[in-house]
Amino acid sequence: MILVTGGTGFLGSELLQSLVRSGKDVRCIYRKSILKRVPLEAAQYVDWQEADLLDVASIDEVMENVDQVYHCAGLVSFDPRDKKTLYAVNVKGTANIVNACLRHGVKKLVHVSSVAAIGRNPAVKTLDETAQWEDSKLNTGYAVTKHEGEMEVWRGIAEGLTAVIINPTIMVGPSQAWEDASAKLIANSYNGFRWYTRGVNGFVDVEDVVTAMTRLMDSAISSERFILNGDNWSYEDFFRAVHRSLGSVKPLRHAAPWMGEILWRVETLKSKLSGLKPSLTREMAKTARLKIYYDHSKILQFLPGFSFTPLATTIAQTCEAFLKHAQSIRPVTRPSGDLLEIDG
Repeated sequence: MILVTGGTGFLGSELLQSLVRSGKDVRCIYRKSILKRVPLEAAQYVDWQEADLLDVASIDEVMENVDQVYHCAGLVSFDPRDKKTLYAVNVKGTANIVNACLRHGVKKLVHVSSVAAIGRNPAVKTLDETAQWEDSKLNTGYAVTKHEGEMEVWRGIAEGLTAVIINPTIMVGPSQAWEDASAKLIANSYNGFRWYTRGVNGFVDVEDVVTAMTRLMDSAISSERFILNGDNWSYEDFFRAVHRSLGSVKPLRHAAPWMGEILWRVETLKSKLSGLKPSLTREMAKTARLKIYYDHSKILQFLPGFSFTPLATTIAQTCEAFLKHAQSIRPVTRPSGDLLEIDG
């Protein structure tokens, strides 16, 4: 039996569909909705179990007869008010999964981390798996918790757990719920979003991430971490490609740093008055300006025959899927002044 956490999320739902198509026996924990993000044709073949990462007893129950675990669950937030929740989910939740794997003799764990957990070092032009974490003002609160979550996995490995860690960059691909992750960037562009920053980041096809995960799970590879990154692109090039694929003829505009500084302050004030989440935070404005490059050569060495889909191809396919989706619904409200939410 295979257990998947976070199976109703962007990556987790893609993984579930792949495992079901492969005829695997899959169990998935959930807290609220299922079908919003997982198609019925896949969901009906999954053993759904209600559980909470922070409830050790419920995690122990779902671990019964489980041989392999994909830990995809995690919280992405750059809102300072979510500091405690980020730590609870990304660190304590991961520790609970690791401990349960050890107690139940799970054969292998694939842990989904993030390139944010590698840290930010301005002195290093291109980051790879050898990069050492350094405390820095460039690291977001989210990055800190993903790093500490990885430390729980390494602790489990030291205690005898067979496990690998993946560090995806910004994942791109079609979604059942277009407000998820990078899929939201496509929806926002469709609804008139035209701003970009001068930053650079890595991007990867979500299906490539799933392929790497399943191949790593079924291999003898253990005690390793892998950066999963298809291409390093500037945000300007990314959004230009998105707008071309969506058929937009409106010109893009550069969002100068001073604009971000003003906007995050305005959004913070609006959030305090309304109680709603800010669409732009100080951390988001800061990370959107960074130029970060990632080296993906290690995964290519460990998985012969594996390759990454060119980002231009992924963008075109994702936009095509979104346009088909958009034809069946009314356009959603135009986005506010948010610049870019990235995995930081």
